[in-house]
Amino acid sequence: MKSKLECIPCLLKQSLNAAEMVTDDQVVHEKVLKLVMKELLDVPLGRSPPTIAHTVYSIVHDVTGCDDPYKDLKVKYNGIAMGMYPCLKGIVDDSEDRLFTAVKLAIAGNIIDFGANIQVNIKKTIKDTLSRDFAINDYPSFVKSLEESESILYLADNAGEVVFDRVLLEEIQEYADIVYAVKKEPIINDATMEDAIFCGIDSLAEIVTTADTPGTILERCDQEFVDTFRSSDMIISKGQGNYESISEEPGNIFFMLLAKCPVIAADLGVEIGCAVLKRAVQVR
Repeated sequence: MKSKLECIPCLLKQSLNAAEMVTDDQVVHEKVLKLVMKELLDVPLGRSPPTIAHTVYSIVHDVTGCDDPYKDLKVKYNGIAMGMYPCLKGIVDDSEDRLFTAVKLAIAGNIIDFGANIQVNIKKTIKDTLSRDFAINDYPSFVKSLEESESILYLADNAGEVVFDRVLLEEIQEYADIVYAVKKEPIINDATMEDAIFCGIDSLAEIVTTADTPGTILERCDQEFVDTFRSSDMIISKGQGNYESISEEPGNIFFMLLAKCPVIAADLGVEIGCAVLKRAVQVR
């Protein structure tokens, strides 16, 4: 997915948010903003938003000296989500369709996103997602793909959200071998190996790393991961960043997300706030 003009002020705001997470020093904030503005002046909009965001967050790192501005928030929301785990399991246990409910919960967890400039209300989002229809619902194809697949690649999104992924992984582990992909290095509040292990994913799937960027930019991933991506029978892609970066890639890909950004909502043809389970099959 290519960037739009609206992405520019959004990325500028994200850079300020990240700098404010590190320090109260307005001199530092100003320096970050000016350097980011300079970088964004001539950025080609043909690039995907995560590609540009990587450059923006690199500037934040260089100026502040902090490689993980959202570390405390990630720890906080991992703890909150793990505390909710018994309740999430109870919702699945009490449902008429365990798998469909687990899918809905996994998508509801996508609200834990500090790059999207939104207010996080997990309990309300769970209630809304469980009670509303998907704006795009390719669940029948999702089930069919599960039944026909021997290998599944699950692209994680955010810390905290990993617990919601865990609930879904526990429902699909009987279908196929699962590889769970997290970020190689901290970026925004995206999940890393540390987050995945803390949330118990290592007992359900092989955990691998992608790159140091938002989303999954294959050009920045090592060849072993790219080979896994290309060879997987089914890919479950969580969140907006992964949609932005691989929506035009070949493969049997299922995008699971909440549309929190007007640009992404428009690209999908849905309203902001809608839950989406979209299959995008591109010929390899």
